[in-house]
Amino acid sequence: MRGAMTSPARVFMRDCPAREAWNGVEPRTLTFDAFYKAAHFLGAQIRTLGVQPGERVLILLPNTVEAPISILACQLAGAVPAMAAADERAEVLRAAAERCGATMVITTGRVVDLALGEKARQVAAKVMSVRCIAGFGLGLPEGIVSLEGWSEEDIDELPERDRHQSQPGLMTFGREGSSLCAFLRTEGQMVAEALAISSVLRLDGRRGLISLMHPAAAATIAASLLLPLHAGASVRLVGPYDGQTLADVLDADPTAFVFGPDHFMAQLNPDSFGDGRLGNVAGLLALTRIETPDAKILSAGKMDAALLIDFIERGIMTSLKWPRDGKLTLPAIYPHPMESVLPEGTVMLAHEVGANGPNFTGFGAAAIIRREEAGKAA
Repeated sequence: MRGAMTSPARVFMRDCPAREAWNGVEPRTLTFDAFYKAAHFLGAQIRTLGVQPGERVLILLPNTVEAPISILACQLAGAVPAMAAADERAEVLRAAAERCGATMVITTGRVVDLALGEKARQVAAKVMSVRCIAGFGLGLPEGIVSLEGWSEEDIDELPERDRHQSQPGLMTFGREGSSLCAFLRTEGQMVAEALAISSVLRLDGRRGLISLMHPAAAATIAASLLLPLHAGASVRLVGPYDGQTLADVLDADPTAFVFGPDHFMAQLNPDSFGDGRLGNVAGLLALTRIETPDAKILSAGKMDAALLIDFIERGIMTSLKWPRDGKLTLPAIYPHPMESVLPEGTVMLAHEVGANGPNFTGFGAAAIIRREEAGKAA
């Protein structure tokens, strides 16, 4: 809302320029004002389709502008967005819908050869709590409500709603052993994670962010949505990954920060895409996913990069330097890197190894919903 009021015409988010080839939809460029209006309108559509405050909405979308729009829309409607990986098997997505007790699924028709719409139909057919599937784009399978072409007369106005930091803000999914679990974060935790990332990804209004990350992890959402919103920075989305597409995006924004997975970042050098395209970037942020702070990670590549460490959705830590030998030296107790974000004496994340594996506590530790608890959580 602040961005829409103070810088309405400033570009906030751009789709991958190759989107039409793999999704059948022309790339979108959204200003802060357009982004907020799109989220508000979708929130009203979600309410019109019967989703009630406190209910969960399973979001199966690729790295497109509709994913962050859907996250904000759910919050505006009082619902909880639950982000699942679009490339997971239908059976895994069914388990995810059961863990969160989803009442609605938001998706699209296809991504390259992934029939997301059909996966969503399979999920709805097996999960009793799902009452509606809605989709972006054209060519949606039968039974999916299109979110395109609605007018103001078609929607119910969103009621005024106060938001509090203690309210549920996001659900994501990860494994505990062989079992799929849901991880729940409050809005306060989401903000704290975004501010923690700002200590290693110093976004501002002058330099934007190029994100190669799929929007299914809390760490990715904090870095690619919440932090840019806080900093007033623009975001360019790239994905599914294509070398020429990334080169084109770097040409358009040569001094941006680049955020991507560790296995990709480890291969980079200043001439990876020719003509020294990476020589002027503001910085690199690599995402690595490990179970415990003492785990060995990939060795750093030829370019310096900061690290965003994701403990399989349980919490995050950050590191300014990616160790060349892949050996992390993370603290057992991780204070928030920005002073005054948390009350004095409150740690961001603490870790210990228990009889049943790693245990994370602290303000930033996500609540875990296991299979046996899913009914109560829903």
